[in-house]
Amino acid sequence: MSLRTSVIVSSLNNLNDARYCAGMGVDVIVFNLKLDSPERVSNEALKEIIGWLAGVKLGGQFERAKPDVINQYAEDFNLDYIQLDTPYLIDEIEEIRVPVILKVFINKDTVESELLEMMELYLPVVDAFLIYSNDFTTIDDTNTNLLKKVCKQFPVYLGFGLNQDNVNKVLKTVKPKGICLLGGSELKTGHKNFDELQDILEELEEQ
Repeated sequence: MSLRTSVIVSSLNNLNDARYCAGMGVDVIVFNLKLDSPERVSNEALKEIIGWLAGVKLGGQFERAKPDVINQYAEDFNLDYIQLDTPYLIDEIEEIRVPVILKVFINKDTVESELLEMMELYLPVVDAFLIYSNDFTTIDDTNTNLLKKVCKQFPVYLGFGLNQDNVNKVLKTVKPKGICLLGGSELKTGHKNFDELQDILEELEEQ
């Protein structure tokens, strides 16, 4: 299976999502390993899930965990990437021994020059940036110019405002490195509503 762009699926915490995403050709599956999150994957569950996966890179999602804790997880579970969901000091990121994807939030008050300056500072210590927003619900005229400029200068995954109807247009106009989609919790064991995730991935399938 081949997708039209690089895809990360983040916040995964169950086997069904992980196996589906791997089968669809997702590049990186990122598991929720936030130490204080109720949706966190336990060490036992993570080991079991990873045992079922092949042909996909693995990541761990953290916020506020110390670099030594992150490095231990990366070593224990052979993680290929670390996704940081909160700001870290550059010195802290330098201590992390696997490539880092840094989550960057934007909103309607984001100052373009300040955003670009911050990303320029962090570029030497991260593999890519994940742009996310709680303010914007879609990608349109209010944010496209900013996103185009950011994606032209930096390796960026877009993590908001995407759906089946606009994903191909966004890829053509904004030109990100890739996109990041959210996994989620199983509704109950063995059953999951994959509709939104599935629709976007199927739209990205190479014909």
